[in-house]
Amino acid sequence: MGKFTKLVGVAGVVTGAAYLSKSENRRKVQGQLNKAIKRLNSSYVKNLGKPSNIDDAEMVDEGAITSVRYYNKLQEKFQSK
Repeated sequence: MGKFTKLVGVAGVVTGAAYLSKSENRRKVQGQLNKAIKRLNSSYVKNLGKPSNIDDAEMVDEGAITSVRYYNKLQEKFQSK
């Protein structure tokens, strides 16, 4: 099965190289990639880490403070021993 997979991979690379040898095809592929990147940036990447609800943001902030306080108490406990 390993030889077959390599053969299919090499065939794919050769086919891709042959397709991209024409400048018209390269422009088509580049245009499609640019569209995909633009779509990705506009919908997914801009909304990462930004809660839409302010209550959610406050809850995350409170949770972070709680875990930091717990960690600090543990550190004080171990340093005093």
